[in-house]
Amino acid sequence: MPSVLEEEAAEQSNSYTPLVDSTGITVVPPSPSSKPLKSIGDVTTLLQQGRKQDVKHLLRNNAWPVDSPIRGQLWFLLCIQHQNKANSMTDGFYWDMVNQVFGSTELPDKPISLPPFVEPSHCQLYYLTHKGRSVADRVVSVLGYACPDIVYSPTIYPICALLLHYMTGKTVILSSVCLTVFLSIGSY
Repeated sequence: MPSVLEEEAAEQSNSYTPLVDSTGITVVPPSPSSKPLKSIGDVTTLLQQGRKQDVKHLLRNNAWPVDSPIRGQLWFLLCIQHQNKANSMTDGFYWDMVNQVFGSTELPDKPISLPPFVEPSHCQLYYLTHKGRSVADRVVSVLGYACPDIVYSPTIYPICALLLHYMTGKTVILSSVCLTVFLSIGSY
């Protein structure tokens, strides 16, 4: 049985949320000849300066490992770039919606019915645990309830599953709404 210190060290080295079973994920070590990776501060600075092309270049040329802690910050930072006043949400939006849709903030024991815009054959789990799958189902259901204008979006479930590797359900719903707006306006 691992000691408390060993458990804490394992938690600190694992940048995934507890919704991910990381034992099956292969982490490719960086090449010894690779240049140093940029920090979240570098990305934030470029975004604040409105230098989107430089951000794209930086992201394409920095191969952060899949278990890098920067990934959670990056996904959220990039997703909220597409938030505007029309789709901005208050901090309690997600939990209010969960209460409206499910009557409670607790994860239900039975499977959650997914909205019609989700293509079942595209529901990739990407190493989510059973609880992670339930959270993904709940996030996508809340997204369907919050955005009834979504007719067909086969990629929303896999995107949600991947975002849950690095974010909480509340953050994923905000990011998903921002991604939905981003995809609908085709800004990239």
